Amino acid sequence: MRSPALVFDIGSSSAKGAIIAAGEILQSAAASYRTRFGDNGWAEQDAGDWWDAVVRICHDLQAPSDLAGIVLTGQMQDVILLDKNAAPIRPVMLYSDTRAKTQIARIHQLISPAELVTITGFEQGAGSLLAKLRWLRENDAASLERAAGLLFGAADYVGACLTGALATDTTTASTTGLWDLRAGAMLDAELLARLELAWLQPLLPTVVPGGTQVARLSEAAGAALGLPAGIPVYLGPGDAGSATIGAGCGEPGPAYAYIGTSGWVGFSAREIGAAAAGVLTLAHPEPDRFIQVVPMMTSAGNLDWLQSIFSDRSHGEIIDEALERPPGSLLFLPYLHGERAPFDDPFARGAFIGISANMAKPDLWRALLEGIAFAYRHTLSALSPGPPDYLTLIGGGARNTALNQVFADIIAVPAHLPPDAENAGLYGALRAAEVAAGLCDDYAIDMTSRSQILQPDSQHQAHYMRKYQHFLAAYQALKPLFQQLAK
Repeated sequence: MRSPALVFDIGSSSAKGAIIAAGEILQSAAASYRTRFGDNGWAEQDAGDWWDAVVRICHDLQAPSDLAGIVLTGQMQDVILLDKNAAPIRPVMLYSDTRAKTQIARIHQLISPAELVTITGFEQGAGSLLAKLRWLRENDAASLERAAGLLFGAADYVGACLTGALATDTTTASTTGLWDLRAGAMLDAELLARLELAWLQPLLPTVVPGGTQVARLSEAAGAALGLPAGIPVYLGPGDAGSATIGAGCGEPGPAYAYIGTSGWVGFSAREIGAAAAGVLTLAHPEPDRFIQVVPMMTSAGNLDWLQSIFSDRSHGEIIDEALERPPGSLLFLPYLHGERAPFDDPFARGAFIGISANMAKPDLWRALLEGIAFAYRHTLSALSPGPPDYLTLIGGGARNTALNQVFADIIAVPAHLPPDAENAGLYGALRAAEVAAGLCDDYAIDMTSRSQILQPDSQHQAHYMRKYQHFLAAYQALKPLFQQLAK
């Protein structure tokens, strides 16, 4: 945009906001919020905490008076129930919430898994809104009776707070299981009836292409943020869509990896991906294009968990001490909250395998970091039968060059590190808004010419190839035990 824009990314564990002008971040701020985890796969946040974070960020920033717009992106595949005043009715069921295991089995009795894949673009598991909404019907019917609206992503809710408009973008809608990918529309009344979800139709939000201006900043929201009313508000693509564009992959072609609390590998394509291989195909803001992703339930969230145990160490200190140790045989499976791709297993859990008496804490830490990288290699193999020419790394987990080198070594392709990689989602959301406003012709952002390139270290190639095979075998060996432990 020609004038500065205020861009927000409402993420899995914190919100980021930035003033961006002429392709550069002038100011930025962040605010975190709490996630509650419970037995049997519960994962919840309070939508009000997202809005409180946005308000805090706005007051930390010194926004100029000539803002051209407010642009939003954020986490997707959430269940956000609102009352007639657009206030949250109950805690948000997050994308990582897998409590609805029984309910997805019933969904698959109503419509076969294969037919659902054909309609929605990927396999529907316990994290699908189809299952979560059925769980609510069976376990919290009172909340559904009060509901006047349903939203699917954190940016949707913040947009409602800013403007009063209840809308979602096509990328976010396509994560839910409620989106007909080929038709480019929400499921029709006949399909909802087959799924025993006919009651849902009046609650569904307006769906717009990512980047669309949905409304203008209201008087009340402007007063809360300290901004003048009337600023255009744009709903960018959900986080995977914005990250894809911000990574320089908004046009069909190169692949990238997002390393955050959760993570994924993805690229833009003209065709729907192979769901049988674990690929999720999402809607691109451009009609008749798609975003193919293979998501991880927990990426750098494993490092957050580790830090919570060793609270006297920062992330950087843990990484530095871990990488002082040489590569070893210890394995770590990074499935703290189950996994959704390239295999769907809500019962999978984290595990250290091969601990011996001569190992110290940094050995465990190194194994954990390697385990995250091995999981990315696994997801990348589902996205493409052969390795890409290079892989762009973005997200907050891509800030450490030494850790990025481990990714390059384990994945065995050059790693491209664009400038300001942790803010790719902000840049991508802004580019989508610029395209929607007619200020740009396409979604291409040139990252390769400005990227730092890390080549794989051949010294460790044979070791990591063997260890990767052990990593794959470890999950298969433990899979039955994970299921037994869950009972």
